[in-house]
Amino acid sequence: FGSSSAAKVEVCFRVPNAHMAGEPESATPAAETSSSRRRKPLKVDLGHLTEKNVGQLKKLNEATFPVHYHERFYQDVLKSLDYVRLGYYADVLVSSIACRLEERPQGGKALYIMTLSVLTPYQNRTAATQLVKWAIERAESDERKSDEVQEIYLHVQTSNEKAIAFYKGFGFEITETIQNYYKKIEPPDCYVLRKPLNGATLDPAPTSNGTAD
Repeated sequence: FGSSSAAKVEVCFRVPNAHMAGEPESATPAAETSSSRRRKPLKVDLGHLTEKNVGQLKKLNEATFPVHYHERFYQDVLKSLDYVRLGYYADVLVSSIACRLEERPQGGKALYIMTLSVLTPYQNRTAATQLVKWAIERAESDERKSDEVQEIYLHVQTSNEKAIAFYKGFGFEITETIQNYYKKIEPPDCYVLRKPLNGATLDPAPTSNGTAD
């Protein structure tokens, strides 16, 4: 997943007593097992990341992720803005998604989800679903046809069952397990979840390498 360990980060969600940031809402209604957990969906307004508002993204990530992202990570994000969006509700930044394009050894490009974050009060209200759907639809749009995106993928901590179920709801598949991927959280292992796009098929060869901070 790229050459910089600072940029090799997991898309993660906060679950009580877990090491992940941001609990995902269900990708399908069937995943909501308790009526007490159902909350009214909210529509997030998407905005662009700029050098002027990158400080807001830093605060959002600090509030929702168990790992610290160095300045280099944000510099890298600012260089790859085509698949980065901020999610606002009532003019308040409540969510974000940051993806980057990577070359695939077998041809075409892969879209790597670096971070997906939702503030706790706004979880289980479809904000994360809207952001992932936006990234997939953008990668498959005529506007971005020249990007030649063949797949979208990410890391998920092996213990994060809710995030795994969330992405499987979009059609992602577990294609690889990386031992000791994380340096500062337990368990340190992760799955690679991938989804083919634009009519492509998944090659069994892994696209990832390295570890995360």
